[in-house]
Amino acid sequence: MNKNISLKLLPRLQDIFFGSLFAAVLLLGRRMLNLDGDFPRHLLTGKYIIENGSVPTVELFIHPYLNQLNVSHASEWLSDVIFYSIYSRIGLAGVIVFSALLLGTTFTLLYSWLAKRFDLRLPVLALVAWGAMATSLNWVTRPHLISMFLLVIWLIWTDELRRGENISIWKFPLLMLLWANLHGEFIAGILVLTAYCAGWIFDYFMDRDHTNAIIGKKLFWALIFSAIASLINPGGIGPWAGILGFVNNRYLMSRMLEANTPNFQMPEMKVLLGLLAASIFLLAFKREKLSPGQGFLLAGFSALSLMAVRNIHLYGIVAPFVLAETLSFTRDLPWLSRLETTLDSMEGKIQGIAWPVFITIILGGFAISNSGLKTFFQFSQQTFPVQAVAWLESNPQQGKMFNELDWGGYLALHLWPDQLTFIDSMADVTGEVTLEYEKVIMLSEGWQDIFKKYDIAWAIVNGNSDLAKRLETELHWRVLYKDDTSIILRR
Repeated sequence: MNKNISLKLLPRLQDIFFGSLFAAVLLLGRRMLNLDGDFPRHLLTGKYIIENGSVPTVELFIHPYLNQLNVSHASEWLSDVIFYSIYSRIGLAGVIVFSALLLGTTFTLLYSWLAKRFDLRLPVLALVAWGAMATSLNWVTRPHLISMFLLVIWLIWTDELRRGENISIWKFPLLMLLWANLHGEFIAGILVLTAYCAGWIFDYFMDRDHTNAIIGKKLFWALIFSAIASLINPGGIGPWAGILGFVNNRYLMSRMLEANTPNFQMPEMKVLLGLLAASIFLLAFKREKLSPGQGFLLAGFSALSLMAVRNIHLYGIVAPFVLAETLSFTRDLPWLSRLETTLDSMEGKIQGIAWPVFITIILGGFAISNSGLKTFFQFSQQTFPVQAVAWLESNPQQGKMFNELDWGGYLALHLWPDQLTFIDSMADVTGEVTLEYEKVIMLSEGWQDIFKKYDIAWAIVNGNSDLAKRLETELHWRVLYKDDTSIILRR
């Protein structure tokens, strides 16, 4: 009896995995806050929605597009509200703890379901951990972290539907209704169902007599109802049009680092390269074929990861989900079989979520309450004009602003509505303002005409930029403030 009680107190592999992921996010928290300029804009949007009780469908924060139609908020307004609610009550440390909980739960759920489905622990854990490492390239405090969690649930449900298990198709449109208001990557859920529907069609034409028509009908109805549910958001069809229009805008895509194809010469991309290579080996080594639906799913998301860095976090979830079935050969390894038997006898006596809850309370509580970590989890002066914004809050400027692109969200978070920014990393969905911004930054012919067009009265830019030097030395703009990161000038 005492031995059984002792075993129940031990953490399972999935508990250790959850704790490792949670701790990793805390260690990477400062980087996640400062990797790009999007997050402050998300916070500002969440603040606006809470204070005004409505989701904006026009641009409010940059002056070149002021009051023009912009439904980019419509598909992620609920995530913005969640993030701002945490930020306003707990601070940025709370945001990082929430991110750690999301990522830890996402990959632990993926591992635990696959381990149970294929009755394998160690090989599945290695594969899922590999996928998690690949996705770490996209670990940033943004709404896509929520999409990663929802994608795991969606994959599990879709696979159960494909295999004829008793699952209601109404789960799909209900979850899609939530997803379509949390983040624009709800389209990933539509793509998953499309892949399995295409797989069913392939089976039907190859072997009609042995293809289950009921499963096909359920897959197609789930797809149709989910697509309809995705339109139920403040922007209606707008998020679909905006996302597809943005993806097909070659100029904007060329200007975004995360929209470029992966550069496998970079060390951080080796994890992705290795996973892609491993998938080819595992598929070649597998004794039984994957279903056509799984094949379409893996091929489609592999292609997406090769098209743009921003899709790697989706591939890092889909690849382990599909490839776990190829690991059955590991049961023939005697040493691994013995380990699996030992783990099964130990973990079979342990149930519940006590360890993940304990880890979340202890590590999360420490991160939130520790004053040193509160200082650590902050927007960095090396990334954002933190000190310059503090000066501007005490010395507000009149007239229209010109600013660095990646600083727009941070500036607006602290200065709006008294000041509108010229540009930020999210507002431009057509490329027009980005093109004008680039013309100014590069000091291309006619750049001063853009300042005249928008009646720019002052600028906050990188202090070492050619633009700052030209404004100060040749156009004789007054330097109002300067630090190691930024300079504020006024004409």
